Amino acid sequence: MFAMRHKAADAEPKNSDSTSMEVYFSGPAVEAHSMSVRDLAPALLGFSDAIDRYKELNYPFLDLDVKITATRAGSFDVVLQLLGTMVSLGQGMNPSDVVQLASGLMEVIKILLARFQQTGDIKPGPHEVIEQTSTRVKLSLGPLNLDVGRDAYKASRDGKIINSLGAASQPATLEGYDPIRFIHHDSNSREIIDAQASTAMIEARVSEQPIDPSIETTTLQIDTIQSRSVKWKFRNGDETFWCEILDKAFLNRWRNHQEPFYNDDLLRVDLQTEQYVQDGQLKTGDRRILKVYDHIPVQPQPTLEGL
Repeated sequence: MFAMRHKAADAEPKNSDSTSMEVYFSGPAVEAHSMSVRDLAPALLGFSDAIDRYKELNYPFLDLDVKITATRAGSFDVVLQLLGTMVSLGQGMNPSDVVQLASGLMEVIKILLARFQQTGDIKPGPHEVIEQTSTRVKLSLGPLNLDVGRDAYKASRDGKIINSLGAASQPATLEGYDPIRFIHHDSNSREIIDAQASTAMIEARVSEQPIDPSIETTTLQIDTIQSRSVKWKFRNGDETFWCEILDKAFLNRWRNHQEPFYNDDLLRVDLQTEQYVQDGQLKTGDRRILKVYDHIPVQPQPTLEGL
């Protein structure tokens, strides 16, 4: 067994936190407690690249440095050192950020493996998302339903992370190696990437590159109200689209008949729009209403004095 472990350094205890993540290489090729540099180097670089890309997508203000130190025969420590944050932007460090980064990367592996095992494809399916909130995403992957973090799901659609995890597990595709085991004790996560899944990750060409969603305050016109659903259809200029409403207070007013809503009424809202880059062009994904500020009836309702 060949173990690779990473943890945050203790050089700056006031500004750093620690976690450990183990990647185990096993099989006849490492029975002598050694491993070919030609096999190990691409795996280490792929693992480091996956960490860096996940940080870039979800923790851009963390400053991490990946280092490797030997501890005993057949084992290496990959050290994640938190050097600081961009204070000029007013971003404070959360002590659990390093742990969450590692557990999020493990969840990416879980999503990719579930996607491949249930659908035969590493790439995201067009209708796999069945529900999402500001922090969670529910997926339907064949007969399997998953509830995952939204950050991890966004990363699971990123070609760079998928290819990097394929490189990190590539020894599984070589003669003399068993499937690669990834373990993160702090989140009690264990995932195994075999040769077929690793090959699919390496060969995946994902053209959708997710970027941070945009949030704007705008006015939308109601086109269709769906009873017993949080998805309504709206119009914005010449564009018509379905949109999930996340404002629970607004939904309660509607469901409890505290306020009547009709087609063509206007809502002033905070609108969140998913964005991604496809073939070099910015594309628009799902939209969600985070908060409803004002309801503007197009047709004023009659009062008792007007009857």
